[in-house]
Amino acid sequence: MGKVLVANRNLKIILKDAASYALSDWRNFLILGLILLLADHAMDLYSASTGNSVLDILILASIVGVVILLSFIEIGYGFRIVEETVEGSTRPPSFHHPLNLFVHGIKESLILIVYFMLPFLLVVLGLSELGDLLDFDSQWGMALLILGMLVFLVCFNILMQGAILTMAHHRGSLRWGFNMPQVFKKIRMVGLRNMFMVTIITGVVLYLIRQILFDALHEIPYLGSTVGELIGTVLIAPFLLIVTTRLLGLIDVQG
Repeated sequence: MGKVLVANRNLKIILKDAASYALSDWRNFLILGLILLLADHAMDLYSASTGNSVLDILILASIVGVVILLSFIEIGYGFRIVEETVEGSTRPPSFHHPLNLFVHGIKESLILIVYFMLPFLLVVLGLSELGDLLDFDSQWGMALLILGMLVFLVCFNILMQGAILTMAHHRGSLRWGFNMPQVFKKIRMVGLRNMFMVTIITGVVLYLIRQILFDALHEIPYLGSTVGELIGTVLIAPFLLIVTTRLLGLIDVQG
């Protein structure tokens, strides 16, 4: 009982820390929100073009390039939050050296692909092969499928978190991210319970709560879907992103 109370207290502390951390620097907060807004809606600028002329193709290529650049910078900024958190920083990092953010974004994307996307595809292909043996149309078959997918998501997300934390301690080195003995060592040091906690919080916050908030903003009378989308993307999305990435760094510090 005592351990549960201590764990709950620590969870409240790091959640409060992550929330106050996200709001401690409005300048970088709003810059991140602007990046998210541009990355999400840059393609809307091309909607009026026909795409038949060379100029339209060049415009499309430029917009796609900007979206890719901003997306990697966004991912790289998340990694910088983790990296500086494990080093003891108490304020969000700035957006200095954007090329460095871009490179880190590419590295973390590779980690995501190798540790999550590829195994996910293999699992999906494996389940499709087992489809003839297991009746997924039945209630038990569907329950087994959902349970298996949830276990997969949790396990590989924990593995990915271990890789990111390992990289954060080695200047973002991709080689350390794929150093499996060190990744598993980091997971043991931080603790599976802490990793599992952040996995659940990240899933709930980034997907469930974010979707609920965005839908609620769109339904507010007189606000309008455009204004609601703007508030959600510029204010809510960066807050949730900073909080969840800060949490990952904090469990390493706590561990």
